Amino acid sequence: MCSEYRDLCSTCNYGPACGNHSTPEKPVFYCEEFDTYVPVKPKKKPVPASAATKMTDSDKYKGLCCNCENRETCVFPKCEGGIWHCEEYR
Repeated sequence: MCSEYRDLCSTCNYGPACGNHSTPEKPVFYCEEFDTYVPVKPKKKPVPASAATKMTDSDKYKGLCCNCENRETCVFPKCEGGIWHCEEYR
């Protein structure tokens, strides 16, 4: 079997199905069909809990309300486009 020898066939993706198997007397050091490509999956970055909360708040509140300290207890009406001027903003 070609994987016993240290040549191109031992690391090639086509090794088992290829007709150019190497032998101890004739190792393969050049092959036009040689391929070792392995796709790499991108790592997903974890979303911090605080960022997830901010995304939810920005969807729920618009304008100054999205990061105001009083947003949960505020009694003023929230318009659809968001509040952009407020004397109680903190």
